[in-house]
Amino acid sequence: MKQTKTIPFNWEEYNNNRDKYKVFTRGGDEVTQLTKFEKISAYCPLVGVTNDVLYSWYDNGQFASGGESNFDLQLQYEEEVVESWVNLYSTHDGFISTSATFISKESARSIGICTKGYVKTINLNDLV
Repeated sequence: MKQTKTIPFNWEEYNNNRDKYKVFTRGGDEVTQLTKFEKISAYCPLVGVTNDVLYSWYDNGQFASGGESNFDLQLQYEEEVVESWVNLYSTHDGFISTSATFISKESARSIGICTKGYVKTINLNDLV
């Protein structure tokens, strides 16, 4: 299972791993053709296209100085996530206990429903 992760924009990280990252605005629009103009004495050296319009950003990916904007840049990437499932059980003294970890909901649930005190099966990834 893959999960999309979003992290703050960092030019070096993006430029050194362009095959891993996509650039999006904080508002969710993809930014393409992102380029940094090193030798131009402009205060916004990053230039890219979003929604068929050319925009520029500061080195740190901010669209405007002084606060957050929906046009600020962010990096997104896909990460492989290993599922982790556990069963919850109610003990005779009123506590909740857990089972061992399973890699699928079906395998966890098939053990859980046959065990005394079974309450439910949960995905640990949902808790993060």
